[in-house]
Amino acid sequence: MRFLNDAQAPYELTYSDVFMVPSRSDIGSRMSVDLSTHDGSGTTIPLVVANMTAVAGRRMAETIARRGGIAVLPQDVPADIAAETIAKVKAADLVADTPITVKPHHTVGYASNLLHKRAHGAAIVVDGTRPVGLITDGDLADNDNFTQVGTLMSSDLMTLPVGIDPQEAFRLLRASSRKLAPVIDSEGNLAGIMTRRGSLRATVYTPATDGEGRLRVGAAI
Repeated sequence: MRFLNDAQAPYELTYSDVFMVPSRSDIGSRMSVDLSTHDGSGTTIPLVVANMTAVAGRRMAETIARRGGIAVLPQDVPADIAAETIAKVKAADLVADTPITVKPHHTVGYASNLLHKRAHGAAIVVDGTRPVGLITDGDLADNDNFTQVGTLMSSDLMTLPVGIDPQEAFRLLRASSRKLAPVIDSEGNLAGIMTRRGSLRATVYTPATDGEGRLRVGAAI
């Protein structure tokens, strides 16, 4: 960016202080811009989440790495906890989100305290490691906190296979008028959850990975 007529501002400016004048560019689309770094961080967008306790945790590390950035775990996290968190992030799927899980005997009150932890607002009801139902905010609304989720869950599940192409996942979700679906492995075990929005974003962003092709996460020393 430069000022017209090579003028210089005598003080700090914000967006409210200036009028941005567009100019011609040879770039045909913003999707053609390569934002990946070459500093060994493995990021594909120049975004680093601050190493603050209330900001950079496992959920943030997984989410930002799937979009191409990196989270740095706080330096006050005990070494064993940091190692466990890093292992879980690296074991996470590159595309499918990590789901919230509950069991059929869990209560509405228990499930309600978990749903806000993921943006998709749903939990997969599991029997062992196999999905048997789906529970959402709408299912929990106006029900007693002691009601078991097994009596409220939707058992008409659509599932997606591990490794499905994000575009195909979006097509299937849209065709079935569903916002999300559990992802299962070849033995029917729950491996993740995919949403329409997540599928779409996966076609836009490239995950930040390490040398072994796993999600990248950092730890402050």
